[in-house]
Amino acid sequence: MIRTLRALALIALLPSLAFAQPGAGDAAAVETWLKGYDAAFMAKDLDRLATFYHPDVTIYEGTGINHGWADYRDRHLGPELKAFENLAFGHTETKVTLMPGGNSAYATSRYTIKAKMGDRELDSEGLETLVLVRMPDGLWKIRHSHTSSRARRPAK
Repeated sequence: MIRTLRALALIALLPSLAFAQPGAGDAAAVETWLKGYDAAFMAKDLDRLATFYHPDVTIYEGTGINHGWADYRDRHLGPELKAFENLAFGHTETKVTLMPGGNSAYATSRYTIKAKMGDRELDSEGLETLVLVRMPDGLWKIRHSHTSSRARRPAK
């Protein structure tokens, strides 16, 4: 009798357990979310970009490290975006992997960036790994970003 009750309780819980597990739809939602990131970057919109980052994000780019959104915004991303002219930026080959429980994921991708910065032409590409967390409100935030780029091309 107890076994039967346990089995019935488990059967009753199965729909909610299935809902809690990450699925292909979640990965597609994260990919769409990342396209929104690319659009905000292209628009050079720091306010919109802030909505993608956890306040305590860590950023590893080259040999530099930024701790927290404010540090990254004020000492790195903000000055760069301000200096970029004719910006072209985007991610390709994105692969999203959801972690058990559905509240964290990582995304790997290839990125390209081209811009003019004063007299210098920036033409770079590289690889990126983003560690993402789903906040209690359901929104995804970047908790850690690590990029590596290929060697710079000689100036033209």
